[in-house]
Amino acid sequence: MIKKKSKVNMKTGYFVVKNIMVIAAVLFAFAAEAKLKGLPVMKSYKDYNLSKANVESLKYTVYAPKVEGETVTKGEVADFIAEIFFDDKGYRVKEIVYNMEGEVDVKIAWQYSEEDGTVIETRTDKEDKLLARTEYLVNYKFNTVLARRYEDIEDHVTKIVLTNVLRYDELWTEDSKHKTVSHKRTQFDPLEKIAIKQTISEETLEKPYTLYMILESLTAPIDYTWMIDYNERTFKALNRKTRKEPIYDGSRYEYKAKSKLLSAILHYGADKKLKNETNYSYSFDSNNNWTEIIQKENNNPRFFIQRDIRYRV
Repeated sequence: MIKKKSKVNMKTGYFVVKNIMVIAAVLFAFAAEAKLKGLPVMKSYKDYNLSKANVESLKYTVYAPKVEGETVTKGEVADFIAEIFFDDKGYRVKEIVYNMEGEVDVKIAWQYSEEDGTVIETRTDKEDKLLARTEYLVNYKFNTVLARRYEDIEDHVTKIVLTNVLRYDELWTEDSKHKTVSHKRTQFDPLEKIAIKQTISEETLEKPYTLYMILESLTAPIDYTWMIDYNERTFKALNRKTRKEPIYDGSRYEYKAKSKLLSAILHYGADKKLKNETNYSYSFDSNNNWTEIIQKENNNPRFFIQRDIRYRV
């Protein structure tokens, strides 16, 4: 069997080379259909409902509401607190997450290079000890993103800490023709440094969603919840194709926006009757950026959100 395989390869050498050339041509043509733009996990002031790139930092604190007659004020902290920092171009470069007692839980930093198609994301604890480092490499030509995650690992036997150990890599490939995103994840043995497990999956890619959005939604750690939920709902409200979201049980959600801000979410049952209504009322500063939200469920206050904004001088 081995000898026969060798003979076939020799006779079909030209055929193999020709096939490789054809595959390369197809990949090039495919890449020309729709190229990736920007970088994964790269966010700007626009992703945070800010009017201009003049914000140095903003801090989200979510409170349980305290109702006194017709007045709604801040009660106890109801979610982990997120503080985001921006560079002078308006891109997110650092984030600090605090627990509900106000202590630092995790710090995240990003370094971007659009020219090289790279992002380095570093997560550290409150004492700046490395938790994880993820390196993203974009191939704009072939619509792929390779993500490699490194960690510091302690050998339980020797107690020696191995630094910058590759734990796994993930290859994401967008197929715009078939409207899919394929995902191949390879896990490595931290000591032997060899691949030990591989999984392959495929996700549907439908507008207005992108490869970057799918990548982040499936891999990003959940350090806090309210802001992630709010941003997702705002995205749906601002896009024509997602404003009305059907649910498998026959019910549906309708997302509404006003002045590009999420204003209401209506939940209708399978019988087309309104079952729940969520409303958002805003307060603004002199720069037309919102600083407070009162979120109500069926007219009952559920959250009081405060956003502290620090502007560049």
